[in-house]
Amino acid sequence: MKKNRNKTVLFNPKKMLLSDKSAFSVKEAYKTLRTNVMFSLPGKESKCIGVVSPDRGDGKSSVAINLAISFSQINKKVIIVDCDLRLPTIASKLQIEPKPGLSNFLSGNQDSDQPLIRRSSEYGIDIMTAGDIPPDPTALIGSKQMISFVELLKKYYDYIIFDFPPATIVSDAALLSNIVDGYLIVIRHNDSEFSKINETLRQMQFADAKILGFVYNGKDEHKKYYRKGRYSKYYYNYYYYKKSE
Repeated sequence: MKKNRNKTVLFNPKKMLLSDKSAFSVKEAYKTLRTNVMFSLPGKESKCIGVVSPDRGDGKSSVAINLAISFSQINKKVIIVDCDLRLPTIASKLQIEPKPGLSNFLSGNQDSDQPLIRRSSEYGIDIMTAGDIPPDPTALIGSKQMISFVELLKKYYDYIIFDFPPATIVSDAALLSNIVDGYLIVIRHNDSEFSKINETLRQMQFADAKILGFVYNGKDEHKKYYRKGRYSKYYYNYYYYKKSE
């Protein structure tokens, strides 16, 4: 008699990242997003892009990483910086060491033998993780050291992508509105509340931030079930909406 054995299937966060194995619709959606961002921010100088969302779980970190990967696919020098110093996710999604990172650099609390910026040869991007959780994240994000750091990055990268914490929880994203060239607001299908989207817009506009548009995330355009295996595959589309003048 065969015994039933329950197998624990662990979720691989890299499945959400842009690659050759991604669905065609996802690849095309990110190409469209990339093209629209490039047209919205013309010029050859380095560009700083902030990715923010109204709330946690909207998918902003995955969008930020995938946008960085998309730029690397056209031979742009890209770095993604995890500016969510409270609940960072970039390191776990890319499955790399979480520290040292941004907080260690800004606070001067770092081991000189360990690299602050990591290179992903798999995705062709550089990454600065959030590092240790500091006692006052907002003070570090809004510090002079942060501004000097961004100016330094501009000398080496074509695109600098910041993954900020949700705008309705903390105001960190708005603190850098004077050096961020434009913000993308990620909202999730059937999840993001209109009141929180409106509050995000209000905060960004109050800080005189340039809003590039919205990324509409998580809509299941197609659903396919496979006879072999016990799982279903969802195709996620990402849409770019230009802010109306």
